[in-house]
Amino acid sequence: MRITGGTFRGRQLKTTPGMTTRPTADKIRQAVFNILMNDIAEAQVLDLFAGSGAMGIEAISHGAQSAVFVEAGRAQVNVIRKNLDALGLKAEVIAGDYTSACRALEGAGRRFDLIFADPPYKEYVPLEIIDTILQYNLLAPGGLLIIEHKSGQETATERLWLIKQRRFGQTEVSFYGEKNQRPE
Repeated sequence: MRITGGTFRGRQLKTTPGMTTRPTADKIRQAVFNILMNDIAEAQVLDLFAGSGAMGIEAISHGAQSAVFVEAGRAQVNVIRKNLDALGLKAEVIAGDYTSACRALEGAGRRFDLIFADPPYKEYVPLEIIDTILQYNLLAPGGLLIIEHKSGQETATERLWLIKQRRFGQTEVSFYGEKNQRPE
């Protein structure tokens, strides 16, 4: 797996061996960052279910100011740290479940311009992720929540505006913003 654009374009990222993680494919990451092209500069990024850290690292490569990585798996946390070290990046890595991490981030008054969530498809659905992000008030005004999920899952919510969706085979990426971001 490699970084698809920006400062670190072409650099390789490590992943954990086996099927414990399902890294976001290069073509999906590239498509997501093409869509976000005008929203990345100086952004504060939260990468939930970070796996190898590819989404957050890609965001930094494209000009994000900082990224926080949240991952429950010990092996994945080690891989994130190795990937950051290999690129000479300093970033906060939170080892633990995403709900506890969200609670701690809220307690610290943290809010994010871009939040990426790529949860295990069988364990979490997009609406659960949305509820958690909103419960802990982690989305900054004008911020975007991007969730990668299995195609066909329920994504409509009254709480956020579903800006756009892109489908890549069995994977779908949904982009959400606050209701007040919706153009009149």
